[in-house]
Order: sequence, then structure tokens, then C-alpha cells
Amino acid sequence: MFVADATALAQRAMYNPDPRVVGSTYRPYSARVYSRHALNHAQVLRYYGSNHKEISPDTAREHVAEIRRNVDAFGNEVEKMTALYSADPEAMKLIAAIRQHQKEAAAHCGMAEKECAKHLAEGGAVAQCCSDMLKHLKAADEAHEQLLKHLRVPVPMEGAKK
Repeated sequence: MFVADATALAQRAMYNPDPRVVGSTYRPYSARVYSRHALNHAQVLRYYGSNHKEISPDTAREHVAEIRRNVDAFGNEVEKMTALYSADPEAMKLIAAIRQHQKEAAAHCGMAEKECAKHLAEGGAVAQCCSDMLKHLKAADEAHEQLLKHLRVPVPMEGAKK
């Protein structure tokens, strides 16, 4: 095989990835990552707000920006899953629950953003926004885990050989 042929094959592989990695497994995995990152940032910010009367606006805005980015990305991935599983009524029921909780979490994120826009964010208010947000993020995560089980999509790394 010539070098040019090998390069062409490698490029084709890049643009036509293994179907087991994209679509039916990639979107659920990707959504899970965004969901978990949003959860982690919300937990950290809630803890910080719970333990300080006022919190640094820079720190608060940094975490809220990451929560927003991940909540929005999570919503985008779930939206893409709608097209993949539209023929499966149980999957669509779970996706609808995920989407509802994701939207509620996004609304609470907006409240946290408003609080963090102040000169000094009040710790208790930020902690409350994060607590409310976490309820929905956790509910969305639970529904997402049910979706993965329903679709028989293994959790990343659980099936890896050790």
C-alpha cells in the first residue's frame, strides 16, 4: 500500500467513524458528561455559598458560567437524542422527563446568574439557587441513567477490560 493510499484510508476513517461510537452510544455518553459536570459545579458552588455569608463574584460567576455551559450542552445532546430514538415510546418518555428537568435546572441557573451579577453575591441566596438547581440536575441524571439502561447502552468504562 502506498503512503497516499494509507493517508486516504485514515482520512476516510476520521470522517466515517465506527457507528458503534457515534449516534446510538455517543449522544447518551456525551449528555452524561455534560450532566455530571453541571452537577459537580453546582455542588461546589452550593457548598461555597452555604459556608460563606458573601462569596467572591469572580468565583461565583466562574462556576455559574460552567454550570450554564454544561446545562445548555446537556440540553443540546438530549435534543439530538430525540431524533435517534423517536420510534421508541419508552425512550421518548424518559427523554421528555430529562428535558423538563434540564429546563428547570436552566431556569435556576438563570437565578444564580442574577445573584452572581451583584457586587458581592449573598452566599445563602446562591446556595439556595444551587440547591434548587441540583434537585433538577439529579432528577435529570436519574432519568438519564434509566434511559441508558432501557437502551442497553453500557456506562462508559464499565465494560472495559482490566
